[in-house]
Amino acid sequence: MFAPFKEVSDVTDCPSPDILSVCSSKSAMFAAAFGKGIFRKSGEEHWQPAEQGLPEGVTVNRLQEINGSMFICTNKGLFYYDANAWYPTDITCPCYQVVQRGPILAAATEYGIWYKVGTHWKRIAAPNLPIYDLLLTPHYYILGTNQGISLYDQYTDSWADFALGTSVTSIAVHHGQLVGASMEGELLQGNQQGGFVRCGFPDMTVYALKPTESGVYACTSRGLYRLQQLGARMILRSMLAGYPVTDMCSSADCMYVSTLNSGLKKIVL
Repeated sequence: MFAPFKEVSDVTDCPSPDILSVCSSKSAMFAAAFGKGIFRKSGEEHWQPAEQGLPEGVTVNRLQEINGSMFICTNKGLFYYDANAWYPTDITCPCYQVVQRGPILAAATEYGIWYKVGTHWKRIAAPNLPIYDLLLTPHYYILGTNQGISLYDQYTDSWADFALGTSVTSIAVHHGQLVGASMEGELLQGNQQGGFVRCGFPDMTVYALKPTESGVYACTSRGLYRLQQLGARMILRSMLAGYPVTDMCSSADCMYVSTLNSGLKKIVL
């Protein structure tokens, strides 16, 4: 059984009380503040604006760190950070996620799956399908789409679709079971009968699922929860309560949590 986090503190000099996304690398932390743009902080330095290279009117969907490189998924494409500026990739359509497995780097976009080949990106599948999240396995791409959950067999270029009557914006694997979050804020889980069930919670919206080395967390309108198996049942155990949690990331022995109304929180693990 996991106890709620005890060592929680405010990240000082936070650029805004409303943080939509946070991501940390070994050298810096990035935060997307609602209505105020992107900020960067290195070590003990103060937060500084970090929007150079981004087009006007950009909306942040996700900040993502991969092997020390920082990416930003936006409504105007995928960008990467280098030498104090953002640089565009070949992906110029709305981008929602970028993930890596081994040498494979793939992106989920409004117009299908993109794959990085050398220094360039190209679309490899589903050009007309909005994809909001994806998991990579040796054989399949598991996709959260505007229709539900889909499995793409990259070897045979074939699909298996699970229409759920809702968009699936976040997916993860918990104890070998596929779970997700819907556009309506529900938790989705496999029913062990070849399908999925939608689980809503009174007065709570699930924003996103965040897999970490220690488990899968749910960012919700009521705080941060950890998915836990209780016999055959999956439950949500409260780890941090009192404010809406929009995102989280891990860095060494710490976890950083972005919130609405309460800025950034630092948790000592």
